[in-house]
Amino acid sequence: MHSWSFDQLGQFIVYKATMAGVPVVYVDPAYTSQMCAECGYTDKNNRVSHGSFTCRSCGHAQHADRNASRNIAQRGNAVWNAGRESRVPVGA
Repeated sequence: MHSWSFDQLGQFIVYKATMAGVPVVYVDPAYTSQMCAECGYTDKNNRVSHGSFTCRSCGHAQHADRNASRNIAQRGNAVWNAGRESRVPVGA
């Protein structure tokens, strides 16, 4: 698995998800490891070390990968919900 490119891994995920009828949502991963999942404050110094995250604004501390995964999940939720919300004005 370590020799796979991210693109190839993504293709495998899409293939398997399609076969299982599971939707795939793409999100921009930029700064997810530097952004606090609690307050949204983003700073490169929030990422204390490879495995440690501590927000310089609110003090939230968590394993860095867990914090980043929460940010990705929140972005995925936003994308998913934006696709479901109507853009038609009321009464139109």
